Amino acid sequence: MRLPGFPILPNYLRLVIVLSTAIAAIGVAPTVRAQAPALADSWHQLSALQPGTRLHVSSDNKSRTCFFTSVNDATLICSRRHGASTSYIFARSEVRTVKLTRYTLSTVAGLGIGAGAGLGIGAAVGQAVSPKTSSSFDFSGLGREVITGIGGAIGLIAGGAIGGPTDFLRGPTIYRRPGR
Repeated sequence: MRLPGFPILPNYLRLVIVLSTAIAAIGVAPTVRAQAPALADSWHQLSALQPGTRLHVSSDNKSRTCFFTSVNDATLICSRRHGASTSYIFARSEVRTVKLTRYTLSTVAGLGIGAGAGLGIGAAVGQAVSPKTSSSFDFSGLGREVITGIGGAIGLIAGGAIGGPTDFLRGPTIYRRPGR
């Protein structure tokens, strides 16, 4: 594998780049497939959820990530923590959407995307910084492969740290208020 402007990468770096791309693709593919068509009034589908299912509820007044407790014709109730006494009560008329959360999938995809980006940036820095440059960052004692690896590791950590908490691959919509 030869990237423009980069020397031939060692086999282990090729493997890391391919694996990072694959992890990112695996994380994005289910989201593309799970895009639901416009939902009719599907409020009663919420009753099929298992108590403790993690949800993201978006309403006119507030949005919360919580654990499903119960639902009836007028309200959706979920708790702040699994099995906790603190509950959020959402009136059906105020709920815009209810979606499943996918923190694990978002973390894994973030790890892959971050590692791929970090490897690319690390490879670019490793190529640009050589013993001949008078850069303020003197990495001349490190080989290009080491700099690329460091970039990949930093990207991996940053991608996981950003991907998980943001839940950027939030799950399918279980309920959408009619007319939206």
